[in-house]
Amino acid sequence: MYTRPNAPGSIGGVLDDGLKLWLESLSKTWPLALIAQLLYAIPLVMLRVQLKDMPVALGSNALTAANAANAQLFLALFKSPVLIITYLVTILIAVVCYTAIVTRIEGVSTNGAPSLQASLASGFRLLPRVLLQLLVFFLSAIVFTVALGIIAGIVGGIAGGTKSAVMPIISFTLVFLFAFFLLGRIFLSFFALVVDDAGAIASIKVSWTLTRGCWWRCSAILVVLVIIGIVFTLVIAFANGLVVISLGAASVAATVLTQLVGVVSNAFLGSLYPAVLIAIFHDLKLRKQGGDLAGRVNALASQ
Repeated sequence: MYTRPNAPGSIGGVLDDGLKLWLESLSKTWPLALIAQLLYAIPLVMLRVQLKDMPVALGSNALTAANAANAQLFLALFKSPVLIITYLVTILIAVVCYTAIVTRIEGVSTNGAPSLQASLASGFRLLPRVLLQLLVFFLSAIVFTVALGIIAGIVGGIAGGTKSAVMPIISFTLVFLFAFFLLGRIFLSFFALVVDDAGAIASIKVSWTLTRGCWWRCSAILVVLVIIGIVFTLVIAFANGLVVISLGAASVAATVLTQLVGVVSNAFLGSLYPAVLIAIFHDLKLRKQGGDLAGRVNALASQ
C-alpha cells in the first residue's frame, strides 16, 4: 500500500515516490485512460476509413492536378462539421477523464480513492474551471507573443537594420528561456485546481508560490520524467513501425492496429505523468509548510 511521505525528499526520492504512486494507482486509473484514448482514436480511424479510396498521384511534378484534387478532398474532410464536432466532444470528454485520473491518483495517495463514478462526476464539475484556466493560458500566450513582436521590432529598429544573424539567434534563445522559466512556475496549476479545489486563477498563484525557489529542482525531475516518457514512446513507435511494415502504410488495418497499440499502451502510461506531478506537488507543499513553520519558530524565538 502506498504511503505518502511526511517530509520533503530528494530529487530521486520524489521521482521514486511518483513512480510508486503510479504503480499503486494503475489499477484504478487505466479504465479512465482507456476511455480517453479510445475516444481520441475513434475520429482518427474514421478519417482513415474515409480516405481509404483516395488515390495518390505519383510523378516528377508533385503539384499535379490529381494531387491537387486529393488535397482538396483531404481539406474538405477536415472541414466536415461531423468530424469537427466529434473532435471537440472527444477533447472535452478526454479532459474530464484526465481530471478524473488526477482525482483518483490523489485519492490513492491518501488511501481513500473515490469510485469511478465519483471521479467522473468531479471531472465534469471541474470542467468549467479547467476550460477557464486553459483560456487564461491561451490569452496570456497571445499577449506574450504580441509583446515579444513589439519588443523585437523596437530592438530591430535600434539595431539599425543590421543583417547580422546574431540578433535573431539571441532573441530566440531569450524567448525560449523565458517561456521555459514561466512553464516551470505554472506547470502545477492544473493540479492545484484539482487537488486543492482552487479556482482557475487562484491555482496559478498556488503553482507560482510553490515553485518559488524550487525551479531547478522541479526542472531536474521533469527532465528525467520526460526521458522516461521518450523511452516508452520509442518502444511504442517501434511496435507501430513493425505493424506498418507488415500491413502497409496505406492499409486501414494498419491504422486500426497502430491506434490499438497506442490505446493500450497509453492506457497504462496515462497516469505516469500526473502521478509524478502529484508527488512533486505534495513535496513542494511540505517544503513550503516546513519553511513557514521554521519562520514562525524563528520569529517566536527572537521575541
